[in-house]
Amino acid sequence: MTQTGEMLFDPQNLTYARIARGFTMKLLSEKSGISRQTISSYESGKSVPRGKNLLKLSKILNFPITYFNTKMSPLSSEGTFFKSRASSTKKARDMQKVRLIYSNSIYDVLSDYVNFPIVNIPAPLEENLRNITNEKIKKMALLTRKKWGLDNEEPINNLTKLVEANGIIISQANLQEKKIDAVSKWIADRPFILLTDNRESDVRRRFNIAHELGHILLHSNIESIYELSNTDMNKLENQANVFASNLLLPDQAFIRSVVSTSMEGFIELKKYWKVSISALIMKAHKVKLLNENQYLYLNKKLSYNHWRKSEPLDDSIPLETPDLYDAVCKLIINNNVLSKQGLKAKMKLPNDELSALISPDFANLNQEDKPKSLKLHIIK
Repeated sequence: MTQTGEMLFDPQNLTYARIARGFTMKLLSEKSGISRQTISSYESGKSVPRGKNLLKLSKILNFPITYFNTKMSPLSSEGTFFKSRASSTKKARDMQKVRLIYSNSIYDVLSDYVNFPIVNIPAPLEENLRNITNEKIKKMALLTRKKWGLDNEEPINNLTKLVEANGIIISQANLQEKKIDAVSKWIADRPFILLTDNRESDVRRRFNIAHELGHILLHSNIESIYELSNTDMNKLENQANVFASNLLLPDQAFIRSVVSTSMEGFIELKKYWKVSISALIMKAHKVKLLNENQYLYLNKKLSYNHWRKSEPLDDSIPLETPDLYDAVCKLIINNNVLSKQGLKAKMKLPNDELSALISPDFANLNQEDKPKSLKLHIIK
């Protein structure tokens, strides 16, 4: 961190802000009128922006001046899992990683005032990717359900709230990127899941969260996904999908719930399990309720009806939203520990980022709002 006038300046935060807005150095130079070479020297820490240039950067990037004097913990790429990585761009992945840094920064601020729920998950596997069998994955999924007080008969009503209540941070990025659904990472001793604002259906979001939970529990010992072969990368993604399917759809309960293997029957099952029709059809095939011909026929029907991207009932099942950060903020404010503005001042992030990562209503958070019924306690 370097000094500019009487103000400290962290060059890394300028890089983060530029990446978050999707700007190259060249584009930021064009928009700000500051030379690319000068911006490069700011980001490398060789020089610091002063006066007008700092104001220009703050305005163009729409970040408060105080943001640039904040020290945020950098995150390595190790153990960071992106759903849909194969089709996503490095630019999009970098934009998402910056939001993960911002989410961790918010957690660091809030955890000074409130004890977050204890991380309550089974011990993650520490095995070579190729030694992780479907049976081991299924066992992990059922163990997770048991640890969370669920039997193996019932659908999970609200997966997002359940995951948050068990100590995993879920937030949403201020980013619309169709090629990335979510990203997850262990940071210190807590798992973080970051969703992309893709206007996805509830059933897709639930599966994305379950998929990322699979990475957290199955792949925590993988240092870098970028060193994996395409074959191993496909295996890793398939394993997370197998975990998600078994967490949301325990075999025997699912089998007993299938009354009809017609398309209409699977539409009805979607209401009950809150899982997509395509995932239900795949599950039915895996547990041998559908033969190969039936499976192919139903998949062709999905494509013919244009249901690959948008299915029946997508608009009628309410979207689950993360609210742990929001509940913590309200607890702090309602206990007069900090005012809303005081809390925002400590976070030093722009409103659009706070609104996405904490809640869409955070910018207009009412001082009288009460936190949701999570077991949270102010630190004495």
